[in-house]
Amino acid sequence: MLASRVSSFSASKSEIKDLVILVLSREEHLSAKQVFQTIKKDFGSPATYQGVHKALRVLTGQGVLIEDKRKYVLDQKWITDLNSFVNKMEAKRSGRAALEFGEIKNASSVTLSFDSYMEALYALLDNMDRDYSENKEPDTTVAHWYHAWPVTCVSKKEFEQLRRMMSLGEHYAVINQQTALDSVLADFWKDLGKKVHIGVSCATSCDLLVTRDKVVQLFLSPPVRKGINSVFKKSDEGQIDFAALYSFVYGLKGNVSLIITSNPELADEIRGETLKYFK
Repeated sequence: MLASRVSSFSASKSEIKDLVILVLSREEHLSAKQVFQTIKKDFGSPATYQGVHKALRVLTGQGVLIEDKRKYVLDQKWITDLNSFVNKMEAKRSGRAALEFGEIKNASSVTLSFDSYMEALYALLDNMDRDYSENKEPDTTVAHWYHAWPVTCVSKKEFEQLRRMMSLGEHYAVINQQTALDSVLADFWKDLGKKVHIGVSCATSCDLLVTRDKVVQLFLSPPVRKGINSVFKKSDEGQIDFAALYSFVYGLKGNVSLIITSNPELADEIRGETLKYFK
């Protein structure tokens, strides 16, 4: 049930629209077929051509896109209107104003692009840490990971952030793969206080995190996913190489995207399905 639920979420109308915007932010003047092919190739989304075509029509009607000779571009007016907000979204770890989870209201979403895996995870940790600092209400987070997130690679600052967050509420993770490295990292997460269940059919298209009313999807470009997969696979050959893992998650450059959606009902539904694995 969990696998089918996550699969249907990964092909949801809102996510297809997010991916359409993401694709057209990287390359303009694409046909519906080209947008569809890019979504399938770069993100492994189960979206259908019909679903992508419908999303293009809806976004055009909403003033987000402009259609010209069956090619699509982002509407410059829409970009300008959102410019100040986008600047906050794109702020990274430099002292500029950063994304605030509270700014993402119900039924809305934002898409953030990063150049590496750990850059995306650090941005997510920063925002969760600020949210937890401002809102002391205990949270129940659930995560769906294809491979266990590399907690051993974080800096001292991020490790302390994790310790603080783990002290508030309850935290659960289901992991798809069962390599030796996945098992070792799962044990690290357990030591931090997260309850982990390994070998669950999940996260085939993207990793997923639910925190409060937010649903966060982490998409890796094919080169990044391939590089990380290779490190985990080698661990089954008796080669748990943390240096190689560190090198890949920090040094391997490639598009990594976070799609953050505020949807209390969906967050509660995914949370409820996930917790069934721990009863």
